[in-house]
Amino acid sequence: MAGAATAGKAPETPREGDGDTPDGAGVEPDGKLASVGKKRTRTGCLNCRRKRRKCDEKKPTCEGCISRQEACEWGVKLSFRPENAQSMSEEHPSMRLAAGSVRCSTYQIVDVTLEVIRDYIEEAVPDEIFPRIDPTGSRSSKSVQEIPVPTAGHTATQAATPATFDTASYATGSMPTPTSASDPMSAPTPIPLFAPGIPTTVVTDPMGLSFLSPQISSDATSDDGIFLPGSQYLELHAQLRNRIIDTARSTLPSRLGTPDVDNTELRQRFDDTDYDNESRRLAALSPEQEYILWQNYIGEVAGWIDKFDINRHFELVLPVLAKSHSHLKYAILALSARQIERKEQALDYSCSLALYQHAVHLLSAALHRRTTAVLASCIVLAVLEMLSCSPKAWRRHLDGCAALIQALGLSGACGGLEQALFWVFARMDVCGGLISSERTLIPMHKWMLGSDILLDIAMMEAQDTFDMYANSVVYLLGRVIDLLCSAGKWEQRHHRRSDLRDMVDYPTEWSQLFELVEAWYQNRPEEVKALLTIPSDGQDPSRPFPTLLYGNGPATSGNQMYHTAALLMLKFRPAHLHLSKKPRSMLWHARQICAISMSNAHHGCWTNSTQPLWIAGQHMSHPSEHKAILEIYERIERETGWATAWRADDLRTFWGEL
Repeated sequence: MAGAATAGKAPETPREGDGDTPDGAGVEPDGKLASVGKKRTRTGCLNCRRKRRKCDEKKPTCEGCISRQEACEWGVKLSFRPENAQSMSEEHPSMRLAAGSVRCSTYQIVDVTLEVIRDYIEEAVPDEIFPRIDPTGSRSSKSVQEIPVPTAGHTATQAATPATFDTASYATGSMPTPTSASDPMSAPTPIPLFAPGIPTTVVTDPMGLSFLSPQISSDATSDDGIFLPGSQYLELHAQLRNRIIDTARSTLPSRLGTPDVDNTELRQRFDDTDYDNESRRLAALSPEQEYILWQNYIGEVAGWIDKFDINRHFELVLPVLAKSHSHLKYAILALSARQIERKEQALDYSCSLALYQHAVHLLSAALHRRTTAVLASCIVLAVLEMLSCSPKAWRRHLDGCAALIQALGLSGACGGLEQALFWVFARMDVCGGLISSERTLIPMHKWMLGSDILLDIAMMEAQDTFDMYANSVVYLLGRVIDLLCSAGKWEQRHHRRSDLRDMVDYPTEWSQLFELVEAWYQNRPEEVKALLTIPSDGQDPSRPFPTLLYGNGPATSGNQMYHTAALLMLKFRPAHLHLSKKPRSMLWHARQICAISMSNAHHGCWTNSTQPLWIAGQHMSHPSEHKAILEIYERIERETGWATAWRADDLRTFWGEL
């Protein structure tokens, strides 16, 4: 142990001029003792402290040393005791490896530049948002929380009573209601994701990814749906989010490090522990109950997610993939159960919670594989969270998937199931950006991996399918959001450090992007055009908007996103900018947005219309228009379970009293 050089001496009565006396202590000129109570200082020079003389602490040389013509030394003198020295035992893995290793005669230079860049990427993010990584590469104590894992005996006393389901609702096709022998309304207690005895580190504020949202958004702590502080859903979400981000940041080591103890036994304990059995027991479903959930997923929920996908990957491919991947199976069942609970406005959500918990438990053990099935489970659980959380907290529920997608190197042109997964997330990402007035979590230049926006559009048009054509307007809307944020037209809630990319030529960028948006509308294939248009006569108060009928999901939601992009661009049109062709008015685009939602009862498209209706509703002034918008909001939530009341309340506040 280190100690001061003067340690062990008995305290002496302070004398005039002592270097260790309190500031101002000693004998006053009138002979009285100075006031005591001030702390003794240890900041004088070493020479004055050794001679016990008062030091004025002037650097580099104090007045006392100058007058005595002595060398003035500064610092702290420490003594190290040999008995406190520590060393590794011979049984340590590193010592065993060193004893049996043979010195190499040749050496290889390994390039670890990418690892260094990855570990220090957080330097581009403000310190008040994300903590730093110290020079050794380890996380700071503020970002890592060591959570002790209880023993199996301790957890067994807290295990939840297995849920039994009331099958009386099968006749009506409603959701099976879980009941418990002890409390019918009790939800299962979440169990740890890791086996007992295995040290667990949970990152409470992930670092190294500049798009990550703060752990808890300031405007979403009081109302985040079922993800309230202290809730079981929030605890499970936080654990999964941290594991996903850690998985996305991890790479195979390029250098031989300290060997770890053989973890084969630990993995076996992870897979076969009582925790795994308890999680499986809580999520157990009868064949009839599982049938109801699968039927609801295939007939209702999968159509939401496949609305831009004519190959219907979520309806046709994922159920087959779930047969061999349990984490995907339980993620799908949890989403289906949660949708039924939302639709029926059930206060008891123990069924979806038990399935969500088991899906998280299984997925956490499979994340290191980073397969397509793992990403599919993450996307499905993200949809569940979007359905259940406060829309203002969407970014916190999406950034984990964004990290994993970028780690896997996926883009909007990778093909197959992975491409379908990317575009499902991209639509949620754009909707989240519209709500929070922030850039998309996945930067726009990574969507198609082209060198510029024109090349990206050309790559999407080259696929020559009308669903991909609809995806291209999602891309354009993301570009609109990015432009408005870059030019400072939107006040972003979570500011980032500005860089050269933020310094845009706004009129030029605006003109180029608006031309592409208008070209999308003019060049639509027939599948994306309206089947029927009925103008509004303005005489019927119950039908203030025209009728626009589309034949498929990509056309319905794609056209609504086009009008949203055009409306936003016209709202922030550069002053004194001359256009060769006069564009449609903002009011026309706003009425088209409302007409599309009211004329097309596609539930999947309704889930994407919450924010466009809010943007369009701000341009409506007649009471009949207000009533129609509020009615469609109410219908969307009643028939799908997707939360819309919060935006209806925002519009009521915006309109005020007319």
